[in-house]
Amino acid sequence: MFRELRVIELAGLPAAAWCGKLFAGFGAEVLRLDRTGIERGLDSQSVWLDTGKSKTALDWNSESGRSAATALIRGTDVLIDGYGFGVLDGFGFTPQRLRALNPRLILARIAPFGCDGPYRDYWAEEITLYAMSGLMHSTGDPGREPLASGPGVCHFTAGLKAYLAIAMALLRRARCGHGDVIELSIQETNLENYEIALAEFFATGKVAARNNDEHPMVPWRTYPCRDGHAAIIGGPIRNWRRGARLFEAPELLGPDFENMLLRIQNRDRLRELITPWLMRNDKRTIYRLGQEAGLAWGYVATLQEALDSPQSAARNYFVEIDQPGYGRCRMPDAPFRSERLPWRTQPAPTASIPAARLSDLWPQGADRGITRSTHAHTPQPLSGIKVIDFTHDWAGPHAARLLADYGAEVIKVEYPKLLDGMRGGYRDRINEHPRFWQLHRNKRSITLDLHIPEHLECCRRLIADADVVIENSRPGVMQKLGLGYEALSRLNPRLVMASLSAFGASGPESSYAGYGGTIEALSGLQSLTAYSSDGVPMRIREMDVFNGIMGACAVLSGLLRREASGAGCWIDVAESEACGWLLGEFFVELSHTGHAPSPRGNRHPRFLQGCYRCTGEDRWVVLTIRNDAEWSRLVAAIGRPELACDARFADHASRRTHHDEIDALITEWTRSREAREVMETLQAQKLACGMVFNVRDLAQDPHLAARGWFINASDGRFPGFPFRFAEGGGRYRGRGPQLGADNEAVLGPLGLARDVWPDLDPSKLGTAFDEP
Repeated sequence: MFRELRVIELAGLPAAAWCGKLFAGFGAEVLRLDRTGIERGLDSQSVWLDTGKSKTALDWNSESGRSAATALIRGTDVLIDGYGFGVLDGFGFTPQRLRALNPRLILARIAPFGCDGPYRDYWAEEITLYAMSGLMHSTGDPGREPLASGPGVCHFTAGLKAYLAIAMALLRRARCGHGDVIELSIQETNLENYEIALAEFFATGKVAARNNDEHPMVPWRTYPCRDGHAAIIGGPIRNWRRGARLFEAPELLGPDFENMLLRIQNRDRLRELITPWLMRNDKRTIYRLGQEAGLAWGYVATLQEALDSPQSAARNYFVEIDQPGYGRCRMPDAPFRSERLPWRTQPAPTASIPAARLSDLWPQGADRGITRSTHAHTPQPLSGIKVIDFTHDWAGPHAARLLADYGAEVIKVEYPKLLDGMRGGYRDRINEHPRFWQLHRNKRSITLDLHIPEHLECCRRLIADADVVIENSRPGVMQKLGLGYEALSRLNPRLVMASLSAFGASGPESSYAGYGGTIEALSGLQSLTAYSSDGVPMRIREMDVFNGIMGACAVLSGLLRREASGAGCWIDVAESEACGWLLGEFFVELSHTGHAPSPRGNRHPRFLQGCYRCTGEDRWVVLTIRNDAEWSRLVAAIGRPELACDARFADHASRRTHHDEIDALITEWTRSREAREVMETLQAQKLACGMVFNVRDLAQDPHLAARGWFINASDGRFPGFPFRFAEGGGRYRGRGPQLGADNEAVLGPLGLARDVWPDLDPSKLGTAFDEP
């Protein structure tokens, strides 16, 4: 798809490598540009992240190195700056100079905390970002310290967002002819994973508490079973009673549990009733029986079980490669699929291209990319794009909301007899939920019953004039309504349709139900997050957001392909496969060595790292010490210079051997101090230390305020946008609409007579809590 596209990845931050991997997989020529002396070696992470790329190294401090860089930049389309804030500027390549060298260049500047604000120069590791984006506050046992995610959630999220932003800029460049500068703060991109907690705090003042794996709805969590842990998800709620019979506990079918509200009130008793049956059955049997009853059950799969999944095998999700210098290994293939979006998985580079050959391989000044015409500048990158949104719950709506935030006209089609679960379970409050306001901001709402011929015909007219359809029903639902891609492409050959489902549109488990908790467990992800190698696996937050981002990436990939070819496409987004991408390097390691990585709690595989208590209720900081110099600065900062001469801590290996003792020494110093004081003191010493922010901390954070990240509108306060464009980016037009707010404006011109519009009498609406 991107075979005419040239991309330079300035190697450093993993987020840049994630972004470059997506472009390389879809056919772009991606050159990883290392700084001389810090080239990354070949390990499971580089084998995974560098597939299909080339690499070279330049000495930016030399005149010849800067001259070679100048030539490369003149011939490239996209520059992904993963060096971090200020490094490229320090070599004389400011955004202004880069745009002067190449007006069509799209520059994506990635930094931990952005290019301005009080935290601009803060040092950060993955755990620092996880803590300071609020995500760590929601992970782990409330009676213990917060828990870091096993995989690198923050850089993964930022890499996907960088790809999405660049794709938007490429689409605008294809219309307007000029490049752009994108600024992306890794912290801000990950605040979107916390979007519902933020939206509800802004509206209600509620501070979300860490709750282990407990969900507001019941049952909706993992429970121990005979051979591990089973994900017992009580949804779709309309199917609960069928599943409840499996537990062989008649009381579950009685009056104390007849609806979701009562199950929430009787949470502990429900657990007592289901436990005996769970402990008699193995996790695979539980998974099968629950799915046969129509419920989104799963189990906590090990990495090996995920690698051996029959669903993945049927879909050829894992591919085997022979990596020179490493050996044979298996890894996930495409993150989403379409016959018209070809993907390639090729080995990572082993040898650097000599600088002297770069000019031959990459001539400067070439007219690259997919520009077809030049029109007036658009104020937002997706201006003029019309999206018909059939999604519900979280992942799909998040994908469509990202499109709406950046200029697309998104029309949400709602079915009054079965409302979106984010509208809640109370008929008198369907328009009053902050989570709905956030997930559907900038959208329009129409109501249709697609079982009524007149409504279906109206919907077809709407799609005939659309650019995108996005839906997240189980495979086959849209086809039964006559709205599958084959039918819609005859109606509108330029249509891009993205279908998000739990397990994809093919394979033996394609009809299975799945929510975020199901997918996180079955993907192998949950098995990697625990306080110790033999600890209870914990959920992280939030799979739905990852999958929403991937859905938006799929849509933009389809739109770019259409820009080049003129034809639309259908894209199959399996949310379980998108989650598996987060685990790519772990699958590489397992398949290569035969040994699965174990959960490591808050520890780091190479550095000193931990989470430390501060004064106050549930107040913590995280800290990473990477080398001797940082250790010296730490002991000076905490007033213990004698530790620098302690034989137990003489070198990095010795310190790791005595990690527990060092944790105790650090806690002795932190526990009498405010978390912010600790963070600021240690960051002043250039140490990667961060507060574990809760939602109130984020709402009051001086850095986010200085960057103007929050949206302060007349109808509420909301999380801000995940990335910025120099040429015009995200805009807020209004919170999630009232049900059917745009019926008159949309349905009337489409010819649907007012007397057959859906009845929106609250007593006749179907809510998320309704059960047969």
